[in-house]
Amino acid sequence: MFGTGNTYFADSPVVIDISGLQWPGTSAFNIVRVEVVYNNKVVGDFHADTGGQESMSFNIASALKAIWSDADLSAEAGKAQDAITLDAVQTTTRAMRQYILRIYTEYMSNDGVFTQTRCTDSLGNEDIPGGQCLIGGYTELERSLIDYPADADVSHLEHTGVRNGDASTKPISSPEKVGINSITSWVDVQEGYTKSIFYPADAIPEADDIAGWQTGWTGHAPIVIRDSVAYVDFLFINRRGAIETCSCMMKESMSIDTDVKQYSRIERPTFKPLRSLMAIGTDGRRSWQMSSGYVNREWAEWWTNEFLAGKRKQWWMLWQGPGMSSPRYVPVTIKPAKNSTNIYDRQKQQMPSVEFTVTLALEG
Repeated sequence: MFGTGNTYFADSPVVIDISGLQWPGTSAFNIVRVEVVYNNKVVGDFHADTGGQESMSFNIASALKAIWSDADLSAEAGKAQDAITLDAVQTTTRAMRQYILRIYTEYMSNDGVFTQTRCTDSLGNEDIPGGQCLIGGYTELERSLIDYPADADVSHLEHTGVRNGDASTKPISSPEKVGINSITSWVDVQEGYTKSIFYPADAIPEADDIAGWQTGWTGHAPIVIRDSVAYVDFLFINRRGAIETCSCMMKESMSIDTDVKQYSRIERPTFKPLRSLMAIGTDGRRSWQMSSGYVNREWAEWWTNEFLAGKRKQWWMLWQGPGMSSPRYVPVTIKPAKNSTNIYDRQKQQMPSVEFTVTLALEG
């Protein structure tokens, strides 16, 4: 295992190496079996024939994803809603999930006797501590840039100048631009849990304390610039499984799907031929054309690779519709306005913008 804290993103490859295997001189098969156990339940069973080799490797990422298959992120999104309605800082935590490994060797001797042996680690543990994992993952590009396996441990990136805990993916080299009434957030990885803090419009995000992190770490928050106009606020799940906030400009464009189709309907036979028409219409899904506004290259990449990509395909938009007493986050779907987005063009002296379409996921 790698990393001092044995903390992993469940969607990233997590490879365990098993060495020191011992087999009889000749046997029909030499199987190594690895069970990943969470809450006394086997969530992953990996096995392979070693061919008599003394070492094997297994990627247990699929089992770690199964550990998080029941994750309910709507409760965390509700904390952002509370920041709007209560006009107060809201905090939500998500505990990392501990798992253990059980490793067996299985073989059959020449006389047909099947033998299964439970392996232990260097401390003699049969239930081998596997570590703790978080929902989310690294991209292939990020993994290719990691020089040492220990760097893939999320706790390794704390206090490096990179966003604390590396759970948030927002750029930090330039300020985050939000609307005058928007909330903003930051996500911190602590030992054993992930902490998200949502700041309402009147609350000032905590500043960095880089000089004093060895004695007390106050957390990391981006520099926020508030525009004088209202923006449209969104929540979404980034690729590392954290709830992110963002604000965008709405173009003056809204459409409602009112497609109606007509069908021929055959009536009950009578003495004379009888046929009528029926019309079936949609319930009307509302769509808006939106834009990130003019942003620099780094933020344009973030809007394209993070917000539009939507790792877990979950977005919420802050919206106040007819009959609503206060704004509320409602589920939406996001679709890029174009098949490709130009991040920068040296022939044009202007900042890029990312265009997309937002469709209400609720009918009506």
